[in-house]
This record gives sequence, structure tokens and C-alpha cells, in this order.
Amino acid sequence: MYRSRTFRLFTVRFLMGAAIVCFFASLGPAASPEKTSSDQSVYHADPQHLWNRLHEALFIRVGPDGRAYGQDRLEPLLWTHSKHLLDERSHQRAIALLDEFLENHGKNLIEDPLKRAVLQRDLWLVFNWLEGDHSDFAEPPLDVEAARAAIERLRRPLAAVIGRLALNPQQIRDLPDNYAAAIASGQFARRFSPEQPDKPYLPPDLFAADGPWVCVGRSDGLTAPQHLREEKPFTNSVFLVFLRLPGGRAATVDFLKQLRSFDQPLLVRNPDDSDRLSYPFVPNPKLPQFPKGTETALIRRALLIDSLHRVAATPVTESVQLHVLYGEVPDLTKQVRDDANRFSPEGMRRLGSWQSFHEVRLSRSQLFAGQAGGLRGIGSDERDFKTGFNAHSWDELERPLRADQSFTKRSQPFTIRETCFFCHSLPGVYSFNSFQSGFRSNMARNDGDRVRPFPLSEMPVSQVAGAAVKWKEGRSNWISLRKLLAE
Repeated sequence: MYRSRTFRLFTVRFLMGAAIVCFFASLGPAASPEKTSSDQSVYHADPQHLWNRLHEALFIRVGPDGRAYGQDRLEPLLWTHSKHLLDERSHQRAIALLDEFLENHGKNLIEDPLKRAVLQRDLWLVFNWLEGDHSDFAEPPLDVEAARAAIERLRRPLAAVIGRLALNPQQIRDLPDNYAAAIASGQFARRFSPEQPDKPYLPPDLFAADGPWVCVGRSDGLTAPQHLREEKPFTNSVFLVFLRLPGGRAATVDFLKQLRSFDQPLLVRNPDDSDRLSYPFVPNPKLPQFPKGTETALIRRALLIDSLHRVAATPVTESVQLHVLYGEVPDLTKQVRDDANRFSPEGMRRLGSWQSFHEVRLSRSQLFAGQAGGLRGIGSDERDFKTGFNAHSWDELERPLRADQSFTKRSQPFTIRETCFFCHSLPGVYSFNSFQSGFRSNMARNDGDRVRPFPLSEMPVSQVAGAAVKWKEGRSNWISLRKLLAE
């Protein structure tokens, strides 16, 4: 019998006004969006192909502004309080398409292993969402028991289709390394340019075993734990953290050793009377600091389920986030602390005067077309909605929109790059959340001096991926899916 799981709701609060800042995910009415071949032909040239229709039903939503959202997003547009796929119209549509897939042997309609992998990945994310908590629906609300019944009806055919799409272990190992393909395409700059700070780039030597980039891991847990919190539904990924100091690989490894051997408190009593009440503690200025030119990278790679019903790591890169300290790293003055916590436009300009954020994301259409490994650079003005990491629980598209409101301004007040500051706004090493994920939030604690670092060291990519697979195998949503796959 299905039991809903209640997870803690995670809300990011910002000190400017009453702004609640995340990339808000866009959700919409159950009605099918208007079809256009360019938007709907993801898996096949025919927009009415079964795989295209299934993708549309689960991923594409129409906003209150009449626009379709989610055509090529990494994650489905779903939240804890979303009614989509649970209310009658969208639910029946999803059930009908899944049944059609099972009855008509939909897996045989497309044999391309890469397309099968991506569709399975997408359906698995939806299954994770189903296994989460569902309550507090927007008006008119769904009956909780009716929602649970809808979930139970949906999860079994969804699990069955996920199983039908599974590749064998060798097919998964043979999936293309799309990061390498993106580098080979020549469509990305090879390094950061201070003269063109908004230009997307990808380091060609990121995965070189003896290169300047060092893959960082932990012997006691996950490298990027904030991205894999239990209550986040879209965690079917391996997160790899890389660090590069300007002195090269030896300097980077030595710096990690310095961090690991630092035996003083990470936070010390705030010596400034003017904001001691708000921030009793501040980061220890004696902590070794990143030098100018330091870069960090967070790589997100897809997990899949193989034909033996096991979780498997893949070489398919879903996103790349890069952080560059191209200016002198400032001291942690009161002005810098204020800028790092208030996120005013002027303060964010100051924060951006010495650091730069970049992101590259997977595009299904480009991936299947063999264009630059399917990776595309995020523009400096591009906006999106948050659906997993640090997302709120309510459905933005199911909230009433006043006549005088702009849907975009209400739900996407910041660009994608600007939102990077919300977790990485403190200077240099204090924003390296793989070392300690709570510098900024812990400054307000009364026991901040108890904060301890994570033990980081150089670690092979395969070992970090293995830890992520082991972690996933222990999650309740995977245990539920595995039971259904075995039926």
C-alpha cells in the first residue's frame, strides 16, 4: 500500500525585502499545449510520435501567460504542491500514454540507446516526485486521498515503462561522453577570459588524470551533499567537484592538504559591534584563502537503471557550473558581509567585480542532433525556474496571477547566473561549499564555533561516482521503484 513520505520543506530566505529567491519552476494547467513541430519533435521528427507525446505530457506545461515551458529542461516542472499529473485531466492523459507505451511495445519504436537512456532518465525523475510528499494543493485543492489514489495508479505503469527502457550494462558503458564531444566541437571557449567575462567556456583538460584540475572527494560521505538532500526529488545524478588553483595540480593538491589539516574553528566571534547581533560569528580569517585565478567546477552526470535493475553511473553530462575568481579575493569586511547576505543590485555588482559564474546545460534536441555534445551555454540574461535544488514547495503556475502582475517578473526575478550568488557569495574559500556548506547560514548561529569542515582530498572520478551510486541505492524512492521493477 502506498504511503506518502513527508519531507522537510526547504525555503531559501533572502534579506532583501520579502524576496524568496530560487529558480522557480514553471507549471501549468493540465491542458495540452499547442503543438509545434520545433517544440514537440524531441525524440522523432513526427510530433505525434508516442515518445514525443509522452515527453510532452510529463514535461511541457502552459503558464498563465499562455506560453509553453519545459520543452528542454533538465527536470520536470513539478513541486510538492503541484496538482499536475494528479488532477483528473492530466492524470488520465499520462495513464493513457503509459498504457499505450506498454501495450504497443513502445520501447521498440526507437532503438537508439542514447534516446532510450534520456527518456528513462526523465521518467525516473517523475517517479521520484511521485514518491515524495503531496499536500497543501492550491485552490481548488485536491482531496489528499484522491491524490494518493492517483499516485498509486500512476506509479506502476510508470515503473514498468522505466524497466522496458533499461539498457544492458555494456550499452550504458558505451554511451557517448558528451563533454568530450562538446570540447571537440570547438563551440566553446577553452578558458575564462576577463575581457569577455560573460562568454561560456569549458576547460578541455577538466578530466585529464594528470591535468591541473583535481577531482575532490570525501571518504566519509558525498562531495556535494546539499545537491542530494533527502527531500529533493530530482537527485538521479552524480555530482563531481573539481578544483584548480593557478599554480597547477601540485599547488591544488597541496591546498587541499592545508584545508584538511586546518585545526582551528572555522567560525570565530564577530569582532564588529555593528552587526554582531545579526552575525555572532564570522569565518575565521586564518583559514587558507583561494588565490586570484582559482576555479571550481560542479559537474552533474546522469544515473540510469540497467537491465539487471541496478543503479549505474554514466558518462552523460547534464550540466557544468563554473566559478572563477578572476579578481583579487577581498577581505571579509562588513561591506562584503552585507553584500553577501542582502543581494541588493549594487551589492551584487560589487560581488561580480572579482568573480564570475558560468553554466552549461544539456539540450536533448542538440544531443540527439550531435551538436556540441548536446551542451549549450547559459546566456548572461537567461532565466529559469527552480524545480529541485533549493526550490519552494508551491506550484508557481497554479498560483493566481493578478492582472497587474508580470508572470516572468514574479516567478523569475533574477537571472540564472545571479542566483549563483545566493549560495556562493562569500569571498573565495568561504563559498567553497564542498569544504563547509554552511558558512553564510552558520554566521547567525549562537554555536557557530562548533562548525567543522568536511574532510576533502583528491579522489578519482570513479570513486566519487561509486559513492553516489551507493547513496542512491539507499534512498527510499529507489527502494520503492526497485520493488515495482521486480514485479
